[in-house]
Amino acid sequence: MDAFLSFHVPGFWLVITLLAGVVVLGIRPYLAPDVRLWSMVGCWVLLPYLALITGGVSPRLMGIVYVDWIVSLRLGIGLAFVMIGLAGVARVSLLASGEAVQDRAALMPLTWGSLLAAIAISGAEEWFWCFLRSAVAEVLGILQLPLDVPGYWSIWIAALIALPFSLAYQPTALRRFVKAAILVMTSILFFYTRNFWLCWAVHATTWLLLAQPAAKRAITGKSRA
Repeated sequence: MDAFLSFHVPGFWLVITLLAGVVVLGIRPYLAPDVRLWSMVGCWVLLPYLALITGGVSPRLMGIVYVDWIVSLRLGIGLAFVMIGLAGVARVSLLASGEAVQDRAALMPLTWGSLLAAIAISGAEEWFWCFLRSAVAEVLGILQLPLDVPGYWSIWIAALIALPFSLAYQPTALRRFVKAAILVMTSILFFYTRNFWLCWAVHATTWLLLAQPAAKRAITGKSRA
């Protein structure tokens, strides 16, 4: 229980964050549509930040500082390009099949403001995911559970925790599928590189490629006008 009884330990913030997420999901039907996503984004950003400044989680384990950029550039960039390439192929397939037009939001003109907002929200969500990965890894270490590879199991336990919170705010099946795929992709990338910044870049790029299929056309068309 020592991993949960003080705000200086990761288990405390893990429980608080999950409880706050459940509360936000519970009151979601009573919030204005424009407030629903941003209320969850607030939880994604604020509570992990409080955990960091109180020493509840390690910034190194979150992949924020002391990043091994040699490993990231040598291994992570290759994985990132493969993932983004697969996302690009999937986008072409979606556009060719006409499935993307089922997402009404994807057909709305994409402004530079909404583009930057999508990148910021991707960063907030990846921040939350990296917090979960770090906190779960530290809790497993404190509890000394008999796991062969604690780092490996912490990645996928964190992914299972994050999944329902990430899917709850997606309006279509297509976007829920894309979000789940991004969670798997960045979990693998984080396991090999432990680099939040690289995961954020892949997260945002993949989301814009797959969940915003009209993005490039809308921005280009507006600039020509």
